[in-house]
Amino acid sequence: MKDLMPLEEALRILLESVKPLSWERVFIKDALGRVLAEDILSDTDKPLFDNSAMDGYALRFEDIEGATEETPAKLKLVGEVSAGGEELPEVKRGTAVKIFTGAPIPPGADTVVPVEFTELKDDTVLIKRTFKKGANIRLKGEDVKKGEVVLKKGSLVRGYEVGMLSFVNRTTVKVYRRPRVAILSTGDELLEVGEPQVKPSQIRSSNHHMLYALVQSAGGEAHQIGIAPDDPEELLKVMAFSRDYDVFITTGGVSMGEKDYVQYLVEDLGVEVKFHKLRIKPAKPVLFGVGQGGKLFFGLPGNPVSCAVAFDLLVYPALKLMQGSKDIFRQKVKATLVKDFSRRDAKRREFARARVWFEEDSYLCEPHPKQQSHMLTSVVESNAYMIVPEGVNEIKSGEKVEVILYG
Repeated sequence: MKDLMPLEEALRILLESVKPLSWERVFIKDALGRVLAEDILSDTDKPLFDNSAMDGYALRFEDIEGATEETPAKLKLVGEVSAGGEELPEVKRGTAVKIFTGAPIPPGADTVVPVEFTELKDDTVLIKRTFKKGANIRLKGEDVKKGEVVLKKGSLVRGYEVGMLSFVNRTTVKVYRRPRVAILSTGDELLEVGEPQVKPSQIRSSNHHMLYALVQSAGGEAHQIGIAPDDPEELLKVMAFSRDYDVFITTGGVSMGEKDYVQYLVEDLGVEVKFHKLRIKPAKPVLFGVGQGGKLFFGLPGNPVSCAVAFDLLVYPALKLMQGSKDIFRQKVKATLVKDFSRRDAKRREFARARVWFEEDSYLCEPHPKQQSHMLTSVVESNAYMIVPEGVNEIKSGEKVEVILYG
């Protein structure tokens, strides 16, 4: 195992090889799921003016100090102001103005009493409770001042950020370009979805469809190249398309078989191989290289579980970094094992599929019973990878483990 590269070294090499892509300007409705390539500043103070946080009455604190249910303060009603209202009656000593949520605070008022603590009798307002001075008033600029950064460069745009962009009057925004990612499966035995099976030895191809979805969910722009046969000349022709994409991913052809051609053909394309074969299980025979102009090449294993693990550990952070994201790794947490786990071969760090859930005040983890690299059911029936360190054959129930949560 000495010739197998540790995962940390592979990640260091990978991330040093990745640079954020250029930016483009999009309308805010198209910014969802993208990463900001600029800081966003507030166009004005927020709120722009002092306004009421409640429906009630705007008044002077000195007029209600000590008011109770038994001895309410009695104030003369001198007008009202609604949200968007412009005519603001002045609040003098002994008076109150009816006010609605979001309405500007009239001059002279320094407190708002919610309507449920009041009673209106003709033109007299009874205040049945004391509130502190300034209660229920949203002050100008208390949320954010004009020119302050409200969203930082590198932030992922979610629905909340779209709301903030509109809040500060942005119609367009700079975001990092989505990486164009080509996906190719290799193997004479593979059948496309919907293609009739004529031989028992044929296998339904799932990897390029799975990768298409994973790339899209990671923010990339996925392009399926299809399935290529185990023929070096044909493979080289198809793999030449790698120059047209930011990232080119193949599955299969990177192990030690006689027909595993991908690992040899990449160099003919001008790709410098940075690493090949890692000290992990599954996904040991993963390959990574860099082509002209910084284009990335990933040769992922053909077994579907290995393919998924390699994507999550390596391709996912690369795609996130290319988009300028600050958070490039899937979330890692500590969990308590609820069932014993054992394995025979402890020479490599293993990423065992597991189900993780939060109960009371901690995460709990149950490993999936199927851990072979061809069993895709172990991935879809799990929601995390349980990390089993090198040299560890057994983990007992009740022990703490590190887990990587799916996206």
